[in-house]
Amino acid sequence: MTGRVLLLVPPSRDVVIRDYYCSKTSQANYLHPPIDLSVQGGWLRRHGLEPVLVDATVDRLTPGEALKQAVASRPDAVFALAGAVSWESDGAFLEQVAAAAGAPVFGSGDLFMEDARGMLESEPFLAGVLTDFTSDELARHLAGETFERDALILSGDAPRSFQRTRGARPIPVPAHDLFLGHDYRYAFARAQPIAGIYVGYGCPYTCSFCITGELGSSVRPVDNVMEELRSLRGLGVRELFVQDQCFGQPRAPFEALLDAMIEEDLGLGWWTFTRVDVLDRELARKMRAAGCHTIILGVESSSEEILENHRKGYGPDLVRQSFAMAEAEGLRTAATFILGLPEETAETLQATIDFACSLPADYASFNVAVPRAGTKLRKRAVDEGLVDEDLVVMDQSGFEPTLPTRGLSAEDLRHWRRRAVRSFYLRPSYLLRRLAHLRSASEARTQAREAWALLRKLALR
Repeated sequence: MTGRVLLLVPPSRDVVIRDYYCSKTSQANYLHPPIDLSVQGGWLRRHGLEPVLVDATVDRLTPGEALKQAVASRPDAVFALAGAVSWESDGAFLEQVAAAAGAPVFGSGDLFMEDARGMLESEPFLAGVLTDFTSDELARHLAGETFERDALILSGDAPRSFQRTRGARPIPVPAHDLFLGHDYRYAFARAQPIAGIYVGYGCPYTCSFCITGELGSSVRPVDNVMEELRSLRGLGVRELFVQDQCFGQPRAPFEALLDAMIEEDLGLGWWTFTRVDVLDRELARKMRAAGCHTIILGVESSSEEILENHRKGYGPDLVRQSFAMAEAEGLRTAATFILGLPEETAETLQATIDFACSLPADYASFNVAVPRAGTKLRKRAVDEGLVDEDLVVMDQSGFEPTLPTRGLSAEDLRHWRRRAVRSFYLRPSYLLRRLAHLRSASEARTQAREAWALLRKLALR
């Protein structure tokens, strides 16, 4: 096959994020370019195919408008994101696209990661599922190559075991140019436009609630990343979301990359995730010198028991030290929390809220636990009878919790999440801190937009 491949994000009523096998409703108004599609766009070009984009979520298209644009692109194949948070509408829309465009539809998303073959059997309009967005297998398949497949599962395939990624894996320069001119935005961005990249895929840690630890772990070569950064600078991109789940681990390749970024000084600002047991003063200083201004750190809970049961690997004391150290080194911080793991009680929830308010964090994200496909938490929740094994639709944002704890209902958790957001963000001391840290008019506008969206959703939901 030679031809055009449509990279497709379905329409959604809310601002929905579906990439990197972690779908959710945006808790405020943030929406970054989907990394699965940009990376696949690079592979498609490498194999002589032409990627085109329809992102119906960022462009706020109705289902009718999105279907019209998808068909008008005259695709020979479609690679679409779908999410557990939005599968009811995503599935119906993609079935319409398959019929109207007359092209095979391949999917990627969190809901496929536990039983892709079963999903293909139940959704016959899907031609296949790609379970590793860094792989070139879809592009090779569409280019007509014959090879032994691993990440690409086609309709009718026999069952096979999931392969975890390993080693250094270079990729072509992703198709970032397709995503320019759309209204992607993020509270942490200090300028526009933004782009998403990754250095390390997956995660070497295996927290029970997270799918990325089940993917394995691989890191791109330094020169491969630098080639992409130069391309982004040439496109006029100013800010990057480095979507690594644990930036800095393993240490050596990340330090080599930071040294190269510092030496070349491309003037790119960026933010990323890491862990408090990975971040130290030396790494923090190198990251800041290389343009990093914000780090996202997983706190999850203040309960030592909950953290130990879910294999987090550290406790509140190290969390407190790391946030203080990051602040001293001039880095902004975002703390992420997971409310409603099976052991959670009203007492542990209140303790976690109090702990969040005691940290010198610039932002906090309060999520609810979800039994995401392919995770250890899902198996445990099913085994304990907390959720049905057929559950597909779920949303970690907390607007509509699906996983009760042993003593709290899903509705209780919705109440507790609202309390956490109010307690953290409506403190006078926090509001003064945010105003003091603004650096530009562009950043102030972005912050105001996100704050309004957060408060509006808090009031309405």
